Amino acid sequence: MLNAKYFAAETLERAKQLAAEYFACELTLLTIDTIKEGGEANSWEILAIQGEPNRTSNLSASYKLFYEQDGVYLELYAKRGRGEEFDSKILSRHLGRKNISGLNIKAVQKLTEAGYGSAIIAPPQDEFIYGEDISVAVTGDEREALATLLAPEPGGEPMALETAKQKIAKAGVNHGVDEAAVAQLLESKTYAKQTLVARATEPIDGDDGKLIFNFSTDERTGAPREIGHGRVDYRSLDLYEPVTEGQLLISKTFATEGTPGITVKGNPIRQRPGKEISLPRGKNITTNNEKTEMYAACSGMVDYVNNSVNVSNLYKVDGDCDMSVGNIDFDGSVHVTGSVRTGNTIKATDRITVDGSVEAATLVAEGNIEVKGGLQGASKGLIEAGGSVSILYVERGSILADGPIKFDVCIHSRLETGSTITASGKRGAIIGGNAAAAGDITANYIGAISNTKTEVEVGFMPRKRTRITLLEKELERLNADLLKLDQLDTYLEKSMGNMDQAMWDKLHYSGLENRKVHTDEKEAYTAELAQLKEELSHASESKVHVLNTIHSGSRITIGSNSYKINYEIDFATFLSSAGEIKFIPCEKTSSK
Repeated sequence: MLNAKYFAAETLERAKQLAAEYFACELTLLTIDTIKEGGEANSWEILAIQGEPNRTSNLSASYKLFYEQDGVYLELYAKRGRGEEFDSKILSRHLGRKNISGLNIKAVQKLTEAGYGSAIIAPPQDEFIYGEDISVAVTGDEREALATLLAPEPGGEPMALETAKQKIAKAGVNHGVDEAAVAQLLESKTYAKQTLVARATEPIDGDDGKLIFNFSTDERTGAPREIGHGRVDYRSLDLYEPVTEGQLLISKTFATEGTPGITVKGNPIRQRPGKEISLPRGKNITTNNEKTEMYAACSGMVDYVNNSVNVSNLYKVDGDCDMSVGNIDFDGSVHVTGSVRTGNTIKATDRITVDGSVEAATLVAEGNIEVKGGLQGASKGLIEAGGSVSILYVERGSILADGPIKFDVCIHSRLETGSTITASGKRGAIIGGNAAAAGDITANYIGAISNTKTEVEVGFMPRKRTRITLLEKELERLNADLLKLDQLDTYLEKSMGNMDQAMWDKLHYSGLENRKVHTDEKEAYTAELAQLKEELSHASESKVHVLNTIHSGSRITIGSNSYKINYEIDFATFLSSAGEIKFIPCEKTSSK
């Protein structure tokens, strides 16, 4: 800080003399700046800075208070050379701490605007020497309070801990105060630096309700299972999770509310309550009365898919299913680690998995069927699934499914599904035979260069067409039988009193019973027929997507319309429009 002062006198020499007397040194040890030259009616004004000129060439701007008999003077000294500019905020804080009575704010502002000079800013009074002080700042979210220790003037008193705590409380900080941090701040004398002295108590969010799985939900890898000591069982692949009857599958924890927090000003901080969770849906499972635990209702395998836990029995065949094993009719799932040989039949109420291939055998499942190899049917092999079918290839076999059918190559085979057919893989081809789907059919290739006859049908399953024909014939038969029953009623009405009563009653009650049976059957068949015809009316919405080529010799049927392919067509989607089949650029870019 500059050790300087302004002086005024009638002459320049007198002003310099006053400066030398004030600083009690030779003029050669002072730097004298002339502020205003005097004249006949004006005094000379100078600024005297203690220090030789070569030592005062680069000084920062400063200020100084003088308590004189005629008032309190404020002097501002402009920066010199490369010194720093004046900071009015520092002056404002200093004046505030000096407790100056009758402070003339306008005089202070005028002087600071000028940037240098001397002015009376208050009436005469004794100087107050301030001691240490503390300022407190609270963050916008009231999570923290920061204290800054303000330095005292020379001779000022240090701040006591109790006084600092009172200052913090006066700033509204009444929670989470760290007294040790406050004491350390006062002891360290670290001035003009913010120190954390209070911290909010953070809220504790509630815990969400959780499901605790007592079985693995990881995707099955198909790798051999580990049996300990670094060994694996190569006959037991990781294809399913086995469970036993009564085994605890899932338990749940309830959500908690959590605990609210408190800001440094004592205001609450809202916590996030936990979210409750319900046990998943399930098949072949039981739950306790509180609905907090789920158990396996039977032994077998467990699947967790789409928030559903399904437990099913599993019949496992290690190796091939051949004549030594015999036919299988199992209430649950069947897993064959080898192949299914010619002549064998496997039936399952759930899924069938075959790690190898299927020969001229029969697989029937109410669920999905997965064959990692192919079907070499020899015109006798059959796969029938209530769900989806996934297989590598199909050759001279039949596949019937309610869900999607996926394969790489199908050759001279019959495919039928209530969902979609997708030929994806290296070839993605349907060559020869018949492929029918209620949904879309997607393939890279349909038919062959040799004009192999290949039938492709979408929109309605052939067996449903057959069912419509059968229902119509059955309704004709029922109507004919009901007509005969009407004739019987007429005959009995005329014969009443002329026929043996026992015989009459027998014919009468037999007619009533037959009418009820025929009427119930007619209502059921009529409803089913209406449903099938409704489906048939929307059959034209399905499409055939060819990502590469459909060859001559192929035929596409959509709903009630057919389209014969007489030349190769590349990258096309076949659809029904205005009662006829048209093709447009393929709507798909991948058969996956």
